[in-house]
Amino acid sequence: MSTATIVQQRTAAKTSASADASVHDPSAHLPFNLATLKAAIPAHCFEKHLWTSIYYLARDFAIIAALYALYPAVCRYGDALGLLKFAWWNVVGFFGWCLFVVGHDCGHRTFADSVMLCDIFGHIAHTPLLVPFHGWRVSHRKHHENHNHVDNDHSWRPVCKKSYLEYCADTLAARLAKIVRFSHALLVLYPMYLVLDSEFTSGNHFNPKGRLFAPEERLGAAISTACVVAWSVFLLYTFPLWTLLDAYFMPIVFFWVWIDLVTYLHHTDGSLTYYRGQAWSFLKGALSTMDRSYGRWIDHLHHDIGTHMVHHMFFTKIPHYHLLDATEALKPMLGEHYKVDETPILTAYLKSKEACHFVADKGDVVNYRAGADLQSEEQKKAA
Repeated sequence: MSTATIVQQRTAAKTSASADASVHDPSAHLPFNLATLKAAIPAHCFEKHLWTSIYYLARDFAIIAALYALYPAVCRYGDALGLLKFAWWNVVGFFGWCLFVVGHDCGHRTFADSVMLCDIFGHIAHTPLLVPFHGWRVSHRKHHENHNHVDNDHSWRPVCKKSYLEYCADTLAARLAKIVRFSHALLVLYPMYLVLDSEFTSGNHFNPKGRLFAPEERLGAAISTACVVAWSVFLLYTFPLWTLLDAYFMPIVFFWVWIDLVTYLHHTDGSLTYYRGQAWSFLKGALSTMDRSYGRWIDHLHHDIGTHMVHHMFFTKIPHYHLLDATEALKPMLGEHYKVDETPILTAYLKSKEACHFVADKGDVVNYRAGADLQSEEQKKAA
């Protein structure tokens, strides 16, 4: 497609968006499709460079190694300086999250052209984080294939009103479940997501015979589980338990916080739309994703994963190091359909936590509502 044609398409889409008020209606006909969006992205954004990917992987490992070289000093002066140990856990956990994002490219096959190399480096990136690479890869693919479908999504799928009312029941089990799902405890839900087999999880990521895996995926799942188990046994055999808890598992907890925070904010906001039935399409689901900035340096260090909408459109085609260029190329065509929130991250998180509790039980196009709205409705009915 020629450059002139692309420019004409962008202009036409922008004019349509300005002239038609229904462009703000997520259920309305979109003025573009995946093919026209792909044509507007520079060709280099779809190129995978093995050595560039290896560089980012090696950089993350090198930074983590340097942080561990500082561990003796952190232990020596941690108590004297108060929050030093806490800060060290957080920073190591953050770079564990950065490492996970490189493995994320491996799972989407954007790390390299070779599937075998993607699998090898994916295990290298994810096994130290105690994440079974193939188990995560399978559930994450299903998340992308069904993004923002109320019934079929596999990540931060919204709670329906009926289920939310069950969380509000006056029983110990309901109160505990509500705390886990709707309090700050949601920031450490990741291990539960990997292990539990429930309505709101994909299934046990470690069990090759579980419902998550098709028969042809079970061998890969078993290999990934074996890698995590072998690595865990090596750690327990090599290091004292207290050293492991302090130097390894506490940073892992902070890794959980980072992965839950970032993915939660990608997919949880009052302005994002969820679909059922025929109203859903892959492109509409992808468009209902929020781009966010965590600050210039954090954005760079965690591989610009906050630039997420374009990733959802072309998750098997664009490596993380081309996301910014691809997004800039698409903004004129996307117009009002491009969703970005510049609210400070902590404020955005607190806002979503208080406002995004459930969606309606019925309706093909729905948005999050707050539990306070439901309580107000019940009070009006009682009056």
